[in-house]
Amino acid sequence: MNLLNINEKIFIPKRPGEPDTTHADISKITSDTSWRPLISLKEGITNLLKQSELWEGTKAWEPSEIEKETQNWFKYLRDDQ
Repeated sequence: MNLLNINEKIFIPKRPGEPDTTHADISKITSDTSWRPLISLKEGITNLLKQSELWEGTKAWEPSEIEKETQNWFKYLRDDQ
C-alpha cells in the first residue's frame, strides 16, 4: 500500500474517545499568551510524511492489523480498570 496515495481509502474502527470531527484552532492561545508552536504546520506535515515512509510495507498498515490493534485499545481503556 502506498501511504501517500490519497485516492485509496481504508476504513478502520474508531478508537475509544476519538472525536467524529475536530475544529482545532490555536488562535485563542496564541492571542491570549505568548505561546507559539515550535515548528510550522508545513514542517510538521513534512516530518509526519517522512516518519510514515519508515513504516510503509509493514503489517502495521494492513487493515486487519489496524483492526486488531484497535481492539487492544478497547482492552486497555476500559472504565473498570
